[in-house]
Amino acid sequence: MSDNITPDPAADPQRPPAGWYPDPQDQAAQRYWDGTRWTEHTAVSVPSSAPADADPATSPAAPDPTAEGGGAVAVSSRRGLSQLKWWHWLLIIVGAVVLVGVIATAVNGARSSSSSVTRHAPISGEAARSEEPVETVKVPDLVGMTLAEAQAALEEVGLTLEPSEAGDDWVITAQSPTSGEYPLEGLELSVTSEAPKPVLTLGQENAIGSAQSYLSFSAFSRAGLYQQLTSEYGEGYEAADAEFAIAYLEENGLVDWNAEAVESAESYLEFSQFSRAGLYQQLTSEYGEGFTHEQAEYALAQVGY
Repeated sequence: MSDNITPDPAADPQRPPAGWYPDPQDQAAQRYWDGTRWTEHTAVSVPSSAPADADPATSPAAPDPTAEGGGAVAVSSRRGLSQLKWWHWLLIIVGAVVLVGVIATAVNGARSSSSSVTRHAPISGEAARSEEPVETVKVPDLVGMTLAEAQAALEEVGLTLEPSEAGDDWVITAQSPTSGEYPLEGLELSVTSEAPKPVLTLGQENAIGSAQSYLSFSAFSRAGLYQQLTSEYGEGYEAADAEFAIAYLEENGLVDWNAEAVESAESYLEFSQFSRAGLYQQLTSEYGEGFTHEQAEYALAQVGY
């Protein structure tokens, strides 16, 4: 090996031993060669007072960064500012300009964002109380009350029922709206009521049951059903109880005499042949069915006569 090692040790087939050599990238500095590759350790070359032809082996060697206690050696792993190239300074200046621009944009954006917020002054107590509260009323449950009882209950909350043809003893079966608290303004309350059920005697109650039972098994005129209920050969009810039972069925829509006449005519025709006159006679005779003239004519028309 020559006294002056200037070639790149990495390019030498016979690689030199570890040590300090001129930096291939910066001849003004030295870089440490670990025997196989360049390391990141560099040092600024110090002019030597030794003659140019001095033997490197006898010249003071650069400190070994791998030696123990090497941390005390003043070796810098970074280049000093004096060693920066012109293009290094250009990059630093450009980066500083960009950084200043980013900071200025962020500050201006923050100021713009904060200035766009609209703040509303809180409503004063006087303004908050200017809106009057909605007046409400509690509607009671009226179902099951008589109209008289319902009127009294409504008057307690400041409401009244419109007059109607129903009696005060009629019982309310439905109401709209149902019980609850509602705004008073615009409230419309309506009720549905029905006549109270009469208090029946035992004779009246039994007569009604017997009349319904007869009608469920056979066709009867009004006269024929009355005869069946009062006859000593029938049920034997008192005339007043039998009349009450028949009237109860009529008032409550539990019997249709025209339909009974049609059923009776169809029953006769099912078991025998009748002329129109013969069937009419059978339907209206007091010894037959006892239907009225109008009921018999209706039945004849329904069966095809």
